[in-house]
Amino acid sequence: MQSSKVGKFDIWYENSDEFYELKKEIFGENSYYLELEKDDPVIVDAGANIGMTVLYYKMLFPNARIIAFEPIEANFAILKKNIVENQLENVEIYKAVVAPKSGILRIHEPVGDGAWKSGAGIIPKGWKGIQKTEEIKVEAIGIQEILHDKIDIFKMDIEGMEYEVIRNMGSAIRQVKQFIIEAHPRKDHRIDEIKKTLVQNGYKLEIHDDPNSLGKGLVKIYGVLK
Repeated sequence: MQSSKVGKFDIWYENSDEFYELKKEIFGENSYYLELEKDDPVIVDAGANIGMTVLYYKMLFPNARIIAFEPIEANFAILKKNIVENQLENVEIYKAVVAPKSGILRIHEPVGDGAWKSGAGIIPKGWKGIQKTEEIKVEAIGIQEILHDKIDIFKMDIEGMEYEVIRNMGSAIRQVKQFIIEAHPRKDHRIDEIKKTLVQNGYKLEIHDDPNSLGKGLVKIYGVLK
């Protein structure tokens, strides 16, 4: 394990290529930046990986309450280390995946030398179909268990399961003021499904292509409740 200084933070990581790709996306391109009228927002990070978006939002909003979910054991250990080493306060972390319902879920974890474990999800071999993966069982927390209270920012990067999670939010979706959703192409689902659900529930959308070293196809959906 190694670490690099990013702003005031020391960020620990295992995979250098993956780290620098995420660092460019999150801290360089500010792809998760959002304007808020408060300095103490509630932020949900579904798919927190090693915690780089947690650190980014703590840089923007030091008084934020952040609830982060990450199901992969190796990622979760580094997520916890990055929170502890940087002395972050008011951050809750759960070793679980955000899913349509609670229980045990089978997902596919990238394995082998140079594996990008941020790509763990329900799609075998990753969203581009080029990674070596192994099926594992992880704890799942149902989306309805998360939507009891108001959420200012809901960041969702759950590697293909965003379609089912958005669909199962029901009327509680309006508990969320702003979404940032990384939408992954899937053979049996279209990104328009997510867009339609958000628009029907009163969200104004911006859609941006999400460049990635693994190839084209990712899209970031930004939704603000009108």
